[in-house]
This record gives sequence, C-alpha cells and structure tokens, in this order.
Amino acid sequence: MTASDMPAWLARHPRMILAIAAVAAITAYAPSLRGPFLFDDLSEIVDNPAIRTLLPPWRPMFEGGELPHRPIPYLSFAANHAFGRVLAAVVGTAPLDPLPFHLVNVAIHLLNGWLLYHVVSMLLARRRPDHIGSLSPSTLAAIAAALWLVHPLQSQAVSYLYQRIELLAACSALATAAAFLKAAASPRPLPWVAAAVLACGLGMACKEWVVVVPIVILLLDRAFLAASFREVIARRGGWHLALFATWPILFTVVALERHRYPEAGFSPWQSLVYAANQPVVILWYLSRLVIPVGLSIDHGAVLRQDLLGRDAWLLLPAVGTLALAGWAVVALPRRPAVAFSILAFLLLLAPTSSILPVQDVCVEHRMYLAAAIPITAVVVAVAGHTKLLLPIAAMAVVVLATVSAARNTVYRSPLAAWHDAVVKSGGSSRSLSRYGTELSKLDRHDDAIAACAAAVERNPVNPVPYAALAAALLNADEPERAAAACRTGLTIAGDGQAGFRDPVIDRLGMYLGLALDRLGDPRGETLLRAAVEQVPESLPAKEHLARAVVRTDPEAAAVLWSQIAAASPNDPYVVFNLGSVVARFDPAAAIDLLGRAIDLDPSNPDAHNNLGNTFLTLGRHADAMEAYRRCLELSPGHPQATTNLELLGSENH
Repeated sequence: MTASDMPAWLARHPRMILAIAAVAAITAYAPSLRGPFLFDDLSEIVDNPAIRTLLPPWRPMFEGGELPHRPIPYLSFAANHAFGRVLAAVVGTAPLDPLPFHLVNVAIHLLNGWLLYHVVSMLLARRRPDHIGSLSPSTLAAIAAALWLVHPLQSQAVSYLYQRIELLAACSALATAAAFLKAAASPRPLPWVAAAVLACGLGMACKEWVVVVPIVILLLDRAFLAASFREVIARRGGWHLALFATWPILFTVVALERHRYPEAGFSPWQSLVYAANQPVVILWYLSRLVIPVGLSIDHGAVLRQDLLGRDAWLLLPAVGTLALAGWAVVALPRRPAVAFSILAFLLLLAPTSSILPVQDVCVEHRMYLAAAIPITAVVVAVAGHTKLLLPIAAMAVVVLATVSAARNTVYRSPLAAWHDAVVKSGGSSRSLSRYGTELSKLDRHDDAIAACAAAVERNPVNPVPYAALAAALLNADEPERAAAACRTGLTIAGDGQAGFRDPVIDRLGMYLGLALDRLGDPRGETLLRAAVEQVPESLPAKEHLARAVVRTDPEAAAVLWSQIAAASPNDPYVVFNLGSVVARFDPAAAIDLLGRAIDLDPSNPDAHNNLGNTFLTLGRHADAMEAYRRCLELSPGHPQATTNLELLGSENH
C-alpha cells in the first residue's frame, strides 16, 4: 500500500482510525502517568480513610473526604486502592501509587472515545447529511472521536485524578445514548432499553449534571428518530419515562450530601448572576477548542456581580445565548440536527452554569463531554467542502496530541501544576496558596511563606489562604506567626454562611492547636483533641494529636497511631511511628513493629536506630549493635547511633 492509497484505505476502515487515535491519546497522556496526587486528590483519595475498604460498599460511597460524594466514582477510588494494595504486596510498589489511578482514568477516556464513535456513527446513519460525499457516517464518527480523544482541553478531566467523576458521568451519558439508539434499531429492544436505564441510573450517582441526560435523549429521539414529539411519545414514551425515573437517585444523593455543598446557600439572585457570567466563559471554552492555549488547573476567574452597573455588558452575551436556545427550540422541526446540537451543548453545561452553579466560574473539565458536539459539527461541515478531510484530520490529531503531551507534562509534579496556574491565573489567591503549600513541602520556607502571604493579600476575607499560610509557618517552625494566622482565619470563617461548615475551619483549629502545643501552651492539646472529635476520620488530626500527647501519655499516642495504621497498614512511615511510640512502654511489642517498618522501608536509618534502642532497653546488646551498624551504613555520622555504638563497644572492652 502506497502513501497515496492510505486515506482511501482508512476511509474504508474507520475503526483503524479510532485505533490510531487511541495510540495517539495514550502517547499524549504518557507524561502524566507518573504524576502525583494533587488538589482535591489529597482530601478525597490520599487522606480519605473511607476509600481504603471496599466492604461495606456504602462506606467509600458516602463516608470520608471533604467534598460532596459521588458514590460510583468514590467506589471506583476504593477499588483502585484495593488493587494498589495487591500490587504493593506482589511487586513492592507504594501502597498508594497514583499510577494505577492514572491508568484507569486513561482507560475510561478511551472507552468514552469508543462510545462516542458509536453514538455519532448511529446518529449520522439515521440522518445522513447530504453534503458529506463518499465518506461514510462511521468514518466521520471515527474522525470526530479521534479529535475529541487527543484534544488538550480534555487533559484536566483525565490527568487530574479526582475528575474521574467527570469521566464516569460522561461514560454513563454516552452509554445511555448508545444503548437507546441500539434499542431503537433492534427487533428486541428491551435488553437495550434496560441497559440505557441502568447506565443513566449509574450516571445519576456520578455527577449532578447527568440530570439533563434524559432530556437530551428525548431531544435526540425527536431530532434523529421521529418526525414529531407525538411520535416519540407514541412509540417510545415508556422508554423515556424509565429514563426520567432515574432522577430520584440523583435527588437522594444530593439530599444525603447537602451539608457538603457550599453552593447550596446560593440565593436566586446569586444563581442568576452566576448564569449571566457563563456565556462569556462558554465562548472562552469554544475558543480553546480552536486554539488550545492558556489551559490551567485553576484560572482564578472572578465572578462579575455588578450586572446593573459596570458589568452590565454581560447581559448582551447572556441574552444572545437565550436567543440562540430559543431559536433552536423553534427550529427543531425544520433543522433537527442543528437545533439538537445547540440544545444538547447548552443543556450539558447548564447544571453547573446556572441550575446548580459551583464556586468556580471557569473550569475546563466541564467541557469534557460537551466538546464532542462542536468537534463533530466541524467535522461534518468540513466534509462537505473538501475531499482532504482525512489528511487534514490526521495532521490535526498529530498537532493536538503533541500539544496535549506538552500540557500533560505539567501534571508530573504539583509544584509545576501550581506554578503554571499562578502564571496563567495572574496570581489568584487559590493558586498562590497551593503553590506555597508545595514549596513548603520542599522546605523552601521563605518562598512558601511569601506565596501564601500573597494569597492572603489577594483575598483577605477568605479563610483558606490563612490555613495555607499557617501550615507554611508551622513547617518553617514559626508557631507564633502561625497561631496569629489561624486566629485571623478562624475569625473570618466564623462569619461565613450558615448551614455549611467549610472543612478549612477544622484545619485552622488543628493548626492553631499545633502552634500552641509547640509554644508549650496546654490549650494546644485541647484544640487538637477538638479537631479529632470534630472530624474523627481525619488522619492528619490524629497524627498531630499523637505527637502532642506522646510525652505525657505514650499509650494514648499509640492508640492514635494504631488507628492511623488501620487505615494505612502498609505505610512504612506510620508503622515506624507506631513502633517508636510503643517502644516507650512495651519494648517487646515494639521489636515486631519496628522490624515490620524496616521490611516495608529498609532505607530508613531512624527505624534501625530505634530498633537498636529497643534492643538496648531489653538488654540484647549484640542485636542493638547490629541495628546501630546498619543505621550508620545508611546514615554515616548518625549522632544517636554513633554514641550508643561507642558506649556498647567500650562496655564490651
């Protein structure tokens, strides 16, 4: 086969186009596969003890974490965690390795591309445009799916692990549409209808915007399968009723999680203001489909609220969007495909744009599924004006995959991701706070404090940057300044909206307790106990309390470390600390714990040193000397091991 024959051959084998696109997508996401957990991954996956068990399943689905739970994605996190534990036992990887989480996200993304291909090919086969020439509906669908799979705008939904909720919600929506279309074409439709209802029901337990899926399927039926809504109801009214009957699943989940939604307190006016901001944001999304630059994990977009004053210009695109939606409703009988595309696109964005607005004004992952509609529309339009669609699409896939790969390098480290966000957001308060937190983890204390202080300056009425500043000051061993930051943040948090307790308030109380404890103030231990009582599943709160009480009550500290170890049984850091505390009152039991910590991490010199100390307490001098020698091999000059080994040597002589 010559190069000139390739386009014609690919046109006859659309699934090969899809396979090539899958390889391109895997290549594009390869740079992020070793990326760590970041942002909401930390509270919802890393520090969430509920996902560390699969049984009973409702525990990971509805307990732990700080954000509103989406039951099916959280259950998938628990399954990922369980697989990671098995992998750690077999090949010695970290107990909570992010790689399996990344691989699952990429796999779901590829599955979504395959589902999109089937949905688009079935729709185009039902209502084939007159102008697409010799290209088959399947070929056009494969091209659209290929471009969608590799587009850089999708990177946040795939590489930011917590956004698996977006991937699974899209998967449910696409599976619902595919099964519905299969049912409409099948002589035995009921199994496919059942599959559509099951997919839709699962989607309701994935993310709130799936509430519009039954409406989108109803419009799809009218636009591509029926000549009127009367025909839709007469032929498939029961099917649609079954899809709408999945709504109570979502309503129940939202009701159970209502205390976790800060947006639940939005007034009708706030929702209207938010909706008025969104048409401009949607135009920004569409512009990034054309030229994918300026992508960021946090845009720091500010909600413009003066609609009756300097921000009145926002009403123009808002009115234009409403007019476009109105035209689409009226044009549905005459231009069904175009009208459906407009309505479906706006509906997919509506829940987070106006019906259930969230605090972020601009978030790229919202466009994950919605992007498929303009991409498909462009592919169909271009097919009618050129015979070079396949070569053009091939070049576009290469370019987009290359840009995606470059974008995904940012996800290799949280520091890189947040530095990128600081630059692109113009230094938003949140991006500065997160950037400062990452600098603090690297012991770049001056830079961390400066970044967090800048975050406070940018948004002095928000308690979140005060918590980040307090944490950075504590890491820099400046407890007095940390306590002052905590007190200011707590004062601001106390003035927040009623009915919702921001988790940051608990962190501020915990940090204040830690700061006071370091200053020798007995109120510190009281505050740390209160933090544990407030959030009993918070592992960081338990760790801080354990460190505070170890001097006065080592057995109580051991109980706390045991609870942490129950959630992280193979974490060498946790087992080491548990063994070190137990050694204070039960050296014999500590021998086994410290030995296990060494098995989990043989390179920790302090574990060998503490094991030597424990042997020494039990009078096992030969074992103690061996442990000290091993410590010194790993850390030459280790002060305690050096001193104790010299003392043991002099005793033997």
